[in-house]
Amino acid sequence: MKNVKLNQSQINLAQTNQQLQKDSNKVWQFFCSVKLAVVIILVLVVACILGTVILQEKTLDAYTAKYGYGLATFFRIIQLDNVFHSYWFAFLLVLLCANLICCTIKRWRNTFLQTGFILTHISIVLILTGGVVKLQLGIKGGVNIYKGKAVNYFLTQEINRQGKLDYVKKDLPFFIALDDFILEKNEPKFQLVSYIKSKDQQKPLDTKVGKKYRVPGSDYRVTIKDYIPDAELKQEPINTSDKSDNPAIFVKLFGSDKATAEGWLLAYDRNSYEDKKQNLRIEYIWVPSQQELDKAINSIGTANAKLSVAMSGKETSQDYPLDLNKVFKPEGTDYTVKMLQYVLNYGDRRPIGEQPPDNPAIQVEITGPEGTESRWVFEKFPDWDKMHPAKYKNLKITCSGIAGTYMAKNTVRIYQTPQEKQVLVYIKDKQIAETVPWELEKKYTIPDTGNQVMVSNYFPSFDFKKEVVKKSDQVGMPAVFVEVEGPSGKIKDWLLSSNQYATWYPDNNFALVYESTGESIKHFISKIRIEENGQTVAEKSIKVNDPLTHKGYVIYQSSYDPEAGNFSGLQIVKDPGIPVVYSGFGALCFGVVFIFYIKPFLRKKTKKEVEE
Repeated sequence: MKNVKLNQSQINLAQTNQQLQKDSNKVWQFFCSVKLAVVIILVLVVACILGTVILQEKTLDAYTAKYGYGLATFFRIIQLDNVFHSYWFAFLLVLLCANLICCTIKRWRNTFLQTGFILTHISIVLILTGGVVKLQLGIKGGVNIYKGKAVNYFLTQEINRQGKLDYVKKDLPFFIALDDFILEKNEPKFQLVSYIKSKDQQKPLDTKVGKKYRVPGSDYRVTIKDYIPDAELKQEPINTSDKSDNPAIFVKLFGSDKATAEGWLLAYDRNSYEDKKQNLRIEYIWVPSQQELDKAINSIGTANAKLSVAMSGKETSQDYPLDLNKVFKPEGTDYTVKMLQYVLNYGDRRPIGEQPPDNPAIQVEITGPEGTESRWVFEKFPDWDKMHPAKYKNLKITCSGIAGTYMAKNTVRIYQTPQEKQVLVYIKDKQIAETVPWELEKKYTIPDTGNQVMVSNYFPSFDFKKEVVKKSDQVGMPAVFVEVEGPSGKIKDWLLSSNQYATWYPDNNFALVYESTGESIKHFISKIRIEENGQTVAEKSIKVNDPLTHKGYVIYQSSYDPEAGNFSGLQIVKDPGIPVVYSGFGALCFGVVFIFYIKPFLRKKTKKEVEE
């Protein structure tokens, strides 16, 4: 009876072992199943599609704005907002690795010829493992380092539990020091641009020397006669006539025995000089008659600011006094003009009383058949609108006399008439302090300033003798010598890239500008050092795609300070999965070589030995 019980226990144990073996076989068959691999791959494909379609690593507010709060919360719970770093995505990769390992073991035959098969499968496992390690343990961030400084940390962006973007500080096991930052620029490029006013058409032209270029849709032809890579314009003042066509005087300002400032003042162009430190202004004013001179020297104002409006095709213009917010309607037109504001120096945000008259301008509002247009009109640049087309191109608006409304604390006005009547007027605090006649080469004291003024030369018809010369053979400020053929015949002139204004053909319908297209940056380079315990252990000049690697950290050049160039932006990456992935690619390459070259060679050799 006892033996019977023992046999029954053995039977039960055997049945249990068989059941366990059967269950283990089911688990083994599950992991060896090709169907499992197909399912995992399909799920990974769907995950990759979702990770591409759905915005990744954004804040909860961004998801809520795009998908709604409910869907945004669902995305965060199942980590669809960060698919490739989610735990379930890593689990799928690990499961696929396990499946590949089991399939490899199941199909493995213990022969040397199976080496290629084993290596290719192992390589895929290594690549997937490296990917999992990178997604879970890899870190990436950035830091800005100022020249001469060092840091031992970097910042990474993370989405916190509240769904907000947050910066997390990560410590480094060493210091990164920035010794210098260098910008390497490409050679600057320049282009010749034509403009046809009647068609409001701009077009770049070929700058090949000797080639005649016909501007499309026009009667203008342009030929580049010469080119200088680095040009300089030399100008020598000359007098071209005894007629008072363009009066100018050469003025010297003395602080003691030596001249502190000197230069030409032109009656119809640059007719004033200002010393801001001393609040001193010198003006040259040409008066056409003795009667107007008598009136001018007893008046503070030198000119009445006005706005002039003319229609295309009409020689006459209509003038309006500077009266802000008043609406004017030019006669014979369907337009109204309103002066909104005026400035003495366009772009200067200081009050009018503190602005120097460097660039006077009026902002006007034009109302016509096509609606309302606002534009700035510049006193010193009456042709500004020619290269900056406005809505109402047939309406020509200019302004004058704005600069004359400016008054420094100490003002010296040098008056002159065609009858050689010459008077100096000293104005202090907007009051006439003294009036004296002046002569050439004679000094006159400016009251209460300790300065003296002298007119040393006078040209009735001032002009410049211009000459363009080559400074060097390197590309600096190039110039082209251009010949233009058009309805008014041929003209030739040098166009310098340093001149920002257009050169107009005599009919005022065609213009050329030789301008820079801008310098592009070739490289931005950081000279960095790695310091440990106060000692330099590594150094390199890094640039984009040429990083420095130290202790598993890769330091890339990623950005820079575009304004002052004082700091360098570095990207710091640590990816412990990279060696694993590289090992996988190495195994894959060797496995493929074995399958396609070594294995056929060994089989052929074995077959030959058998036949012999």
